[in-house]
Formats: sequence, structure tokens, C-alpha cells
Amino acid sequence: MDFTGSVGRIVEDPKEAKDIAENEGMVWRRRWRPFSRTPPGCAMMRLHGLDSGIHVLQPWFHGGLKRDVAAAIIRDHGSVDGVFLVRESKSNPGAFVLTYKYNDKVFHAQIQPIFDERRNCWLYTLDKGATKFYDLLQLVEFYQLNAGSLPTRLTHYVQNGVKPPLHKPEDGGASPSPPEGSSQRVNSTDKIAEPCSKPSSI
Repeated sequence: MDFTGSVGRIVEDPKEAKDIAENEGMVWRRRWRPFSRTPPGCAMMRLHGLDSGIHVLQPWFHGGLKRDVAAAIIRDHGSVDGVFLVRESKSNPGAFVLTYKYNDKVFHAQIQPIFDERRNCWLYTLDKGATKFYDLLQLVEFYQLNAGSLPTRLTHYVQNGVKPPLHKPEDGGASPSPPEGSSQRVNSTDKIAEPCSKPSSI
């Protein structure tokens, strides 16, 4: 279909259809310009509004939560493998961290933004680019269905707004070694999680 004129028309010539599609693509590319090559972080969201990330509206997103507080929340509100939350990385601005429970330990997996030259956009990955996602929502939904590079599927999220526990972990949420079969940088705590009244899930 060609919608360049006042009315649409059916284009039957494949060469003409290709030319029209290329011209429409060039017009769209000229109108759309990415803000910059800066990774999308919360600073970008504050500057450009919610267009920079739908994840800020998700109940599993906890914003600028500190590592030790995130670990304590997961320990206190999850009794099964796969309980999780997502927060901003304090050590790597523009990146995020998936904090989750596996085998009664809390792990922190960094979600890295990577720039895709071919698509000319930022993508997110947990496994150094082997699996890429357009946004954190896609990433979380994928890992709820598949374990992928994680040792467990994400099963239940901790609702944003949950008050952190009054006690602090002795080790500050830092950790020994990652679970076997996990390739990315992961950290854990040795505390056993207590059961929660009702874990939330998507």
C-alpha cells in the first residue's frame, strides 16, 4: 500500500513497493533521533519522563534501593526460589541489578545496558549480550518463563513500597561464590529467607 498521496493505493510492482518502503523509512529516521548514546538510567528518566522506561511503573522495580537493603527485603519476604526485585545499580550508573533468591541465598545479577549498532538503540542483558531485551519489562517476563542464564526462573516479585526489615545483614549483602552453572557476576548472602504471608506474582 502507498499512503503518500491523498488516498491510499495498492502497489503491485515489487520494485516500486520496495522504493516506497525505503522512502518512508528514511522519512521516519529523519524524524526520530535518539537522545544520546548515554545508557538509560534514572537520570535520563527524570530528564525525559516515562518514555525512557516503563519499568518505573512496575511493582517489582524498587528504584535506588541499596544492595544490603534489597538483600534483607528478599530474605524477609521470600520463602521460595525465584523471589526477586529489580533496582538501580549504585556502582554502575545506567545499569540495573536483579536481586533474587536461590537455595536460601540472595544473589545480585547486574543488568547491563549495551548499545546495538545495527538497531541503533540500547538493549539490556544479564548474560553479556547472549540474550538481549529492548526494556526491563521484556527481560523480567523472559526470566519468569525461562531460567536462561539464571539458576532459577523468577517466580514471585516483592512489591515496591515494602518496608525494609529493621535488622541489617552481617555481611552487608555481599557474598561467597555464584551458583554452579551461572556465568555472570553474581553475589549472595548466607541468610535463610523467612516465609512471607503472600508473595506477589505477575
